[in-house]
Parts: sequence; structure tokens; C-alpha cells
Amino acid sequence: ARRLEPRAPVMVLHDADGFLTQLTRMLERSREKGAVYVTMKRYAGIEGKRGEPVDPADCRCLVRAVLGSTKASTMVAAKDHRRFMKSYANIMKVSLDSLKKKERRRGGEKKKAGAA
Repeated sequence: ARRLEPRAPVMVLHDADGFLTQLTRMLERSREKGAVYVTMKRYAGIEGKRGEPVDPADCRCLVRAVLGSTKASTMVAAKDHRRFMKSYANIMKVSLDSLKKKERRRGGEKKKAGAA
């Protein structure tokens, strides 16, 4: 009998609007528990990996978002980048109102006072 192992979640490539919708859903789910990690990376295609010169207009931006085992990604062309970033910024402004301040430890202050 062959044992089936659970597969790792697959990164789904969306169009820009579909990605922003998924990102909004992830941010809503993360309000109670969890964290959403968003990464952006320049993508120059095969030519960029080979070290060949690439026209900046041909480059794209690979954007990834991860919440637990939910993953989403999109490729944004240089000509659409400004519009995408405006939409992304609006989503982040609306969604980041539930951030909590980091708790500071008092132990560091006691050590400084004791040493002086």
C-alpha cells in the first residue's frame, strides 16, 4: 500500500483585480488571528535569469500574499504598476486599522537602572 502524503498548498496566479480581492479576504480573515505576508519582487523572465540585458518596460512585478496555508500571487506589468499600487495602497489603508501596539518589556529598564 502506498502512503499518500499531504501536498503543500499551491500558489495560485491571479489577474491583478482577482489578487486584490483575495488579498482583501485574507486581511479580513487575519483580523482575529494570523498574519498576512506580502512580498514584491522584480521579475525579468528567462532573459533576466540568463543575465542578458532586459528592457525595463518588459519587466514585471511578482506580488505574493500568504496567510497560513492560503497563497495568492499575481504578475503586474510595468504599464499597470501605478494603477495596481494605488489600489493596493487603498486596501492596506482600510485594512491596517486593527493593528495592535507591540507590548514593551519593563525588564530592560530595570537592568539599566541597576547598573548605574
